[in-house]
Amino acid sequence: MKKTLIALLSVMVVLAFTASAFALHAVTSGEYTPSLVKAGKSQIELGGQIRIRGNFSTNTDFNDKVNDTNQKYDQRVRLSTKANVSDKTMAVVELETGNGSTSTYNWGTATESKRDPLYIRQAYISHQFGTVGGMKAGHMLLALGNRLFFDHSNYGDDALLGWLAVGPGEITLLVIKVDENGSPDYNGKIQVADDTDAYVLALEMPINDVGVSADVTYLRYRDKSDWDKGAYLANLGVRANADLKVVKIKADIEVQSGKAEKATPEALADGFPSSYTFSGYAGMLGVEGIAGPVTIKGGAGYGTGDKWVKSDKVDKKNEGFQTLLTDNQYTTFIYDYSVMGASGGKYQGLNNTMYINVGAAVKPMPDLKVSADVYYLSAAQERALNGARKDAAVPCMDTTDTCKKSKKLGYEVDAKIEYQLASNLVYYIEAGYLMAGDAYDRWDAGKGKNVDADDPYRVRHGLILEF
Repeated sequence: MKKTLIALLSVMVVLAFTASAFALHAVTSGEYTPSLVKAGKSQIELGGQIRIRGNFSTNTDFNDKVNDTNQKYDQRVRLSTKANVSDKTMAVVELETGNGSTSTYNWGTATESKRDPLYIRQAYISHQFGTVGGMKAGHMLLALGNRLFFDHSNYGDDALLGWLAVGPGEITLLVIKVDENGSPDYNGKIQVADDTDAYVLALEMPINDVGVSADVTYLRYRDKSDWDKGAYLANLGVRANADLKVVKIKADIEVQSGKAEKATPEALADGFPSSYTFSGYAGMLGVEGIAGPVTIKGGAGYGTGDKWVKSDKVDKKNEGFQTLLTDNQYTTFIYDYSVMGASGGKYQGLNNTMYINVGAAVKPMPDLKVSADVYYLSAAQERALNGARKDAAVPCMDTTDTCKKSKKLGYEVDAKIEYQLASNLVYYIEAGYLMAGDAYDRWDAGKGKNVDADDPYRVRHGLILEF
């Protein structure tokens, strides 16, 4: 009896410690879990992409005396999961190599080593309320119209989106959290936005063979610093796309209005106006005709540029067409995608740019496509992008009349070959050559005179596998 009692007590002690162990490790979640939610079966779709590219470029600084030749290979990996919870509810999660603002990693960074981690490119929930409308929330890829003004389709934004069916079309309301909090920028002052949001109201309506759309974007940033007081920008876009079977036509017009305000004493002392307005606009027209295996296309685009004001005057206007674009190629391979444009920066789209394009594409066989384009490029406002001087003794200054300015950006020729090796595997080669115009002339200190810019060119090839 004593042995039995000892054994029983031993078992009870072990159970007591086991229960304590489970109690110590039990986690009570503080997150709200709706009692109505029930686990159900979901249809899961897995996908991804591997892209490998080799790149060669030179003279992208318009100066062949400086070694800016770029020869490298890079790679990108994407993995995606789509969960179809029901016929009206789904979720998407997509991971991509790179970091917050790039998607590739370069070959040869280190031997016998792993490559970049994966970051969230997309992560959102989508639900449809019958045939009336629906909603979408999370981190998603976004773009408006023909992507003249807004395109964040590479890395996405945090947003709330709702749509309502209106006959054959729909109305969409979009709220985008562009930026939260700021950081020291100018002289230690918090110059960047403390809180930036964008609000978009869009309408899409098909009318027979013509798709008509319009949207209004209101971008507002509120700044709590002692440098800026904040700003707002409104963009109205109206466009139409017509598919007339033999001919396709698309047109887009964007008009902007807005205002930015600076804080008083210090900003004014540094030469900034107390406020200035935005008044840019842009437009494009494209035509494409198909005749058997041959496609002929033509197009033109124009975006306003900011006028230079002499230093003895206060510039209270920014007439340049403002853009929120990513590192995509929208028109040319060199001017638009690889070098500094007439805006003074890269990836600015039609800001201070006009182009006229003629191109053709042919499919000599089902798996092969060859295309070529020619572009004429001009600036809306004259620029001296590489510091060409009007007077050899006086350096070029943006706000003075000492620069030898021009609207001539040059001519560009682009070509591309795509060959489908397998159902999901494509090999391509693309190349571009910019015959730089007078706006890119530079001051050569050694020669003591302005010299013509050296023409930039670039060749890139790659493999893309979808799965």
